[in-house]
Amino acid sequence: MQHKRIPYAEFYDYGRLEKAAHDLHWEETEENEILLINLHNQLVWHLYRFDEDPRADAILYAVIEAILGEKAADITDIPYELRCVWEGGKRANVFE
Repeated sequence: MQHKRIPYAEFYDYGRLEKAAHDLHWEETEENEILLINLHNQLVWHLYRFDEDPRADAILYAVIEAILGEKAADITDIPYELRCVWEGGKRANVFE
């Protein structure tokens, strides 16, 4: 089976980040908006580091899960640098 490499840019789409926050029932506060903006910028500039902020990790995990579901893809289809988020979320049972 051929892998469907998913472009990195899909993971930092601001609309996706906002939807993930909404799906996780985040309140629309200034603090949460700043967190989303910072997460977006960290992803754009490849500065994001897993395990520094559990809220950012949860948002990104939700985005990854949504993209994998939409594309009927698996973990090997996402950029390597984001796989730690998926693996870390699975170990922590983020959505269990």
